[in-house]
Amino acid sequence: MTHPLRDAPEGAGGGTGLRVGYLVFRPESLTFTVCRALSECGIGVSIWTADAEPGARLASSIQQRVQGIDGVRIVGRDAAQRPEVLDRLIVQCFPRTHDVLRELPPLAARARAITLISAGDRSRRWAEALRLQGLELRSLGAAARRVDRVLYKDGFHKVDLFAAGRRRDMVGFDVHSQFLSDRDKQTVMHARDWDPHVARPLRANFMGCRDPQPRLAILDAVRERFVSPSGTAIASPGGQPMFWCEYSDAAPQGLTPVEFVQTLTQSDFTLCPLGYSRVTHRPLEALLRGSIPVLDASELDLYGIELADGGNCIAVGRDGWAAAVDRIAAMPEPAVLAMRARVHAMRPALDYARLAAGICSRLGLQRPQVEVAGRSAAHPDDAASRHETTT
Repeated sequence: MTHPLRDAPEGAGGGTGLRVGYLVFRPESLTFTVCRALSECGIGVSIWTADAEPGARLASSIQQRVQGIDGVRIVGRDAAQRPEVLDRLIVQCFPRTHDVLRELPPLAARARAITLISAGDRSRRWAEALRLQGLELRSLGAAARRVDRVLYKDGFHKVDLFAAGRRRDMVGFDVHSQFLSDRDKQTVMHARDWDPHVARPLRANFMGCRDPQPRLAILDAVRERFVSPSGTAIASPGGQPMFWCEYSDAAPQGLTPVEFVQTLTQSDFTLCPLGYSRVTHRPLEALLRGSIPVLDASELDLYGIELADGGNCIAVGRDGWAAAVDRIAAMPEPAVLAMRARVHAMRPALDYARLAAGICSRLGLQRPQVEVAGRSAAHPDDAASRHETTT
């Protein structure tokens, strides 16, 4: 089997001939999401970093995973590596917005088209979002007219500086990078090996870090519904136990990847509270394993898939986490099975090739028609067939 990037001549555009650049402060989680999607679609990318000391930080696991993606080159701040022309420049304006924008003008001047991933999203109050967007526009200068689309990681305000004249959308998201950088882990996470009609031993779970403070406040509101003060799991009215695994940034001792996937697969529901951003990996991971995600109602539009309260997820209203947990604990088994059947029907939309193609399309880049084992790599069933033949 060939790969459109591994088997193509080296170059910024991989096998497509497109010259794609990506400006970030330093590679992080969203950088991985974007680059992994581009690679899946046969599009290579060169990453420019605004970090003045990138060498001191390249040992982090996420940056190592970004470096390991086929078709990705991390150029750093080497001005000699700037091409005369970029077909598309992707600018991720966070974190460290000011540092990123300082490096933007010489790259923007070389770009035929620009996709801006704005720092002014819904994670910030409206006035602060507008202030940051003003900085972005001033840094772009005359190149602002080549910004044909603006994307947001955490959603956009109804009215902002980009609302008129430019296409606005979400970036979309994916599963944790460990489940996309290791072939065996990716296969386990995406395996189509669960039956929507089979009852599960656990009613609900929370697995994750208690940090930052907004997440801890949510956990404090629901912890007593999952585990007793002595540490004993509490059962739902139907007798199914709840599962709780909480750790901190200071002591990140959670489950192994295998235990994590098994717990998702055994759970009717998975709590997906916001973390350091509104969008998290957990809803997609839960859906892939047939567990119904429980997430804030304001976050349903962030993932590039259709989510509906009571259909394929549970939407939590303002300060409503305790009530949401009571709702799922008391839900009759037939209602749970009906929701899981709707999650099962989503599987084509959750296929990674389809998710990646959606991210690339929103970025303004399309998947090339590359022949893979006698079939077009653009075919939406390719990744699904690969999973099915390896599980």
